[in-house]
Amino acid sequence: MKSLSCIPAISRLFRGSFFHPALFAFIAAALLAAPTLTNAQNPQKPTAKIMKPLKSERSEVPAQAEAAVESTVETGAAIEPTSILAIPLLAPVGPAWTALGPAPIPNGQTLPADVNGISLTQAPVSGRVTAVAIDSGDPNTVYVGTAQGGLYQSRDGGATWTALLDNAMTLAVGSLELDPSDPSTLLVGSGESNFSGDSYAGFGVYKLTALKTSSPVLTGPFGSSLFSKRGIPGLAIDPNNDDIVYIGTATAQQGIGPQAFTGAPARGLFRSTNFTTGAAAFAKLAVANIPAAFDFRVTSIVYEPGSSDRMFIGIADASGANDPNFIGGIYFTTNASAATPTFTRVFETFAGHGGTNALPSDFAPIKFAINKIGTTVTVVAVTGETANSLGNQGKAYLAAYDTGKPNPPSPHFTELRAARGFAAGQGSYNLGVAIDPTNAKNIYVVGTLNGTFLISRDGGSSFTPSSDRLHVDSHMVGVAPSNPSVIYTGNDGGAWRSNDGGVTWHDLNTTTFSATQFQSVAVHPTDPMFSIGGTQDNGTNLLKSDGTWTRVDFGDGGYSLIDQNAANTENVTMYHTYFNQTGNLIGFARVNKTSCATEGQWSFKGIYGGSVDPTVHCDGTTDTFNGILFTDPVNFYAPMALGPGNPNTIYFGTNKLYRSTDKGDTMTIVSQSFPSIVSAIGISHSNDAIRIVGLDNGRVFATLNGGAPMTEVTVTGLAGMPAKYIARAVIDPNNPNTAYVVFNGNAILGKHVWKTTNLNDTGTGTVNWTAIDGSGIPDVSVNAFVVDPAKSNHLYAGTDRGVFNSTDGGASWNLYGTGLPDVAVFDLAISSDGHVRASTHGRGFYEIGLAP
Repeated sequence: MKSLSCIPAISRLFRGSFFHPALFAFIAAALLAAPTLTNAQNPQKPTAKIMKPLKSERSEVPAQAEAAVESTVETGAAIEPTSILAIPLLAPVGPAWTALGPAPIPNGQTLPADVNGISLTQAPVSGRVTAVAIDSGDPNTVYVGTAQGGLYQSRDGGATWTALLDNAMTLAVGSLELDPSDPSTLLVGSGESNFSGDSYAGFGVYKLTALKTSSPVLTGPFGSSLFSKRGIPGLAIDPNNDDIVYIGTATAQQGIGPQAFTGAPARGLFRSTNFTTGAAAFAKLAVANIPAAFDFRVTSIVYEPGSSDRMFIGIADASGANDPNFIGGIYFTTNASAATPTFTRVFETFAGHGGTNALPSDFAPIKFAINKIGTTVTVVAVTGETANSLGNQGKAYLAAYDTGKPNPPSPHFTELRAARGFAAGQGSYNLGVAIDPTNAKNIYVVGTLNGTFLISRDGGSSFTPSSDRLHVDSHMVGVAPSNPSVIYTGNDGGAWRSNDGGVTWHDLNTTTFSATQFQSVAVHPTDPMFSIGGTQDNGTNLLKSDGTWTRVDFGDGGYSLIDQNAANTENVTMYHTYFNQTGNLIGFARVNKTSCATEGQWSFKGIYGGSVDPTVHCDGTTDTFNGILFTDPVNFYAPMALGPGNPNTIYFGTNKLYRSTDKGDTMTIVSQSFPSIVSAIGISHSNDAIRIVGLDNGRVFATLNGGAPMTEVTVTGLAGMPAKYIARAVIDPNNPNTAYVVFNGNAILGKHVWKTTNLNDTGTGTVNWTAIDGSGIPDVSVNAFVVDPAKSNHLYAGTDRGVFNSTDGGASWNLYGTGLPDVAVFDLAISSDGHVRASTHGRGFYEIGLAP
């Protein structure tokens, strides 16, 4: 994930300083432990509430809208199945990519944890799961959508999986819905809207048919002119007419340094009345007093079973406004099939108030579950509302009504108080609910920590946790219609199944299920296989010399490095970051021996609250407060880089550049305080004094002599560099005068990759930069960059849509290699045997031979 401000309610958690008796408890328990004093050495250490850099929906100006939102298409005119916003990439050139795994990570950070926050079960895990659909007649046929690993089908209850979305233009899944009249047809809402920094946008709605055959057919995306650059968390098909499809859109992201899209279409509620024609037209609808032209977030849609007219939708309001301007809540219609449906808000999420002791309204996404037994309909809604004064989030509500009455009353929602706080501090991220289709007493709520999976057998009066062997941070739950004892759930660690109504769990993260979201890759100087990489919520992982995987540390894994002086695979100095947060934890972890690379045995180099932990770790080292300042602004995944020397110098970025010559034991500030936060660091392989940094606002600074202040070398003006996140800064390994910076963001076609050949003029003349990606790289975020050390004209760029290669110094580019799904690539490295290794943010590691 990325460094973004959390939803404002979370900020209330951080009023005091944090004492720190043991770093491994500090981070592992932050991920695994419930926020109680019985499962933590330190009552003030942070919990998982702060481990997610959630997307601040209120950062938009105005908060309920976005800059440069495109006008809404409301005419209902037909739109092509694909559009200019969803163009397939040109055919790739080069050899085939090889998947390296992990499939799965064999020793995940699953519940429960010991007193130090270390997992006691260490079950296999993969990556974030976002949606589920279960065949109405077969509990063993299930479809699972992932954050960026695509869509998987199982016909044997999760023992084996088949990828179904690998030929699509996105692997980000926000919602799934089986056609009620044809269980061999599935609609996929592409684009995740869990409001995290890496909830990636999609391209519209995909359709899969012939699902019960050996060759399912994928078509789409449909509605791409309305839905590209957004996520689709809301998706519903009329139970009696599959031509009528409702879509709800919300915010989604792009890039390793998440960027709001320029020119994204307005969010809201959409409907097609001719979906099965193959040229579906969508119209944007008004909802109660919300005009159709307004830009608003729809997070869930559900029909009353069997009804084409009664429907519920959930709307999340990020404006912070109070009544009467607050629009968040549950809306209901009794005429969803009408030409102009009318909606009424039947429940308002917390709207805040002004005046004395003013409180902002809650940004509260909503999810639904519904059943109908006889004429009685029961609806359960879970919301991201603040649940108590400690900042815990997550509330649940229930409404029941009798459709047998001539004029059923409007649904009235009553809180299920026993579920309060199930999402801990992450009510916009950990949210899901299901209900037994045959028994309204059986309700299942999913969130995180103590609320990872909650069971009620009494209609919500009480809830019991059931999370043994599950990963925290849940997002989906589904009950098999034909056998309600079968339940599927998913979280940041993957997918699980229960055969006894949620009491016990079976891990479904098998060798055929791949969804790991890597942030980084680092390679060994001589062993071609040996690599490490950090992952979203699944720790830092080691690809060993024999090609097998193991998780070597806990928490969120960010940047990773391997000292390039290692002469074997045992005496290896390795580094990685966890999360970073001002006033809480800033720095990185280090280990000097591979055999010591296990959770709890890495020494932390940086700063955290309280006194330094004196524990002597396996390699004989301890934590060090090394000179990094506790008050520095810093990215959630702070950048690191290696310089030359033995050991390699190491650099770390906050709003300053830090340097160490002793492997991080001490660090010295070697720059001024920059006007924004360092997001990329490049150091010359031949001269440690030649350095370049990129900031998250698009500015570039360099030095030739290691001196401070560094000199700004940004290209400004209309033809200049974009004011967007710089993902990488790279100095040519053979020529320190040549350097590159690459940018995240869209609407900058031809300005994602910049090159200079006269960095040596820093401080004495003008450093000339040229944008070099205009021929071949589409208008997508570039996240990673590497130069072939044997051929400086051979360049590789990792983007939100795969890897591009240039063999002429950037004059032309081609999509490189076959067999790599259309997935975001967050980092690239070149192995000692001449392979490009890619860390994808959804499908693990891949590698390919270098271009000839």
